[in-house]
Amino acid sequence: MQWLDQIERAASLPAAWLIATDQMPRTRPERSALRHATSVAVLSEHLARPLAGIRLGHEPSGRPFLASPCVAGLHFSHATRDGMVLVAIAEGPVGADIERVGAGPIPYAALHPAEQIWLAQVPEPERALAFATLWAAKEAHGKWAGTGLPETDRIAVLPGRDGRWRVAGEDGISLRTRAVTLGDRHYAAAVAFAGAIVPAVR
Repeated sequence: MQWLDQIERAASLPAAWLIATDQMPRTRPERSALRHATSVAVLSEHLARPLAGIRLGHEPSGRPFLASPCVAGLHFSHATRDGMVLVAIAEGPVGADIERVGAGPIPYAALHPAEQIWLAQVPEPERALAFATLWAAKEAHGKWAGTGLPETDRIAVLPGRDGRWRVAGEDGISLRTRAVTLGDRHYAAAVAFAGAIVPAVR
């Protein structure tokens, strides 16, 4: 999977754009507007279509979709934390999330027992990043599945020996994570998708 730090066309899909902005949205409508505008800009550039031709919609569950132009099989997901926006595009269901590192105390009770055990073994200086990455991966999985996070303690998301994250009991789903810094703030991003990586086509 390809990670991009600026708005440009990806060479293959799935791809994820981590876009740092100079905005700091404080309210839900402001976050939504920033997420929407950034997603439109990314899709416009990737599809080589004018901004005015990109329209987004939302399913009843809240999952976003590309309403126009109609591109068969193309899916996207997005997330916002502070001024950082994550947009992921794939040729199949995809989920994306980004979390602020050290945003608050770790809610151990909301985690699966296996996640609690793993996190407790992470050295204290690394634990905030580990939790943010874990939570971003769980959120990304929930968005990919279209279920959100109704029962966060029922599904275990853990790093494998190869460093890639996995969902216990589920094969065929890929979770990719990345740490990123914006000024003095640190974030963990995650993208969930299934299937092969394919070249992008216009």
